[in-house]
Amino acid sequence: MVDEDIVVDKLRFINEYTNDLKQMRGMSKSEYVEDVVIQRAVERTFMNLIQSCIDLAQHIRASESLSPSGTSKNEIESLGNAEIISRDVQEQIEEAVGFRNILAHRYGDVNHDVVYSVLHNDLHWFDQFQQEIAQWLQQRY
Repeated sequence: MVDEDIVVDKLRFINEYTNDLKQMRGMSKSEYVEDVVIQRAVERTFMNLIQSCIDLAQHIRASESLSPSGTSKNEIESLGNAEIISRDVQEQIEEAVGFRNILAHRYGDVNHDVVYSVLHNDLHWFDQFQQEIAQWLQQRY
């Protein structure tokens, strides 16, 4: 059985990291590309945010005895297969897991234009992930 306190705690972290990233918006792309300190802050916050999504998915998958664990993307996939999150959100968060891997492991050079674009265009997927998990949890109790 899922531990409601763990889910709520992870949702709180996801919300905090998402809000932190929203506050880092506002500079032009050229300012962002030239500011290595801001780049590092954004990248690290993205890694923490995405890892929190993975951790939450792992907890739910294990607690609910969903499909066996595997990769981090499989953890997210198991939530989609169980209809805990929508397919659209599943696909976007799985894509974010790949993005996290690039940031964390530095596969090639990080494309700062891509990070800037994700910062400004894709944070709503994390809001949607939170909402869908919270709705699922609320329906259970």
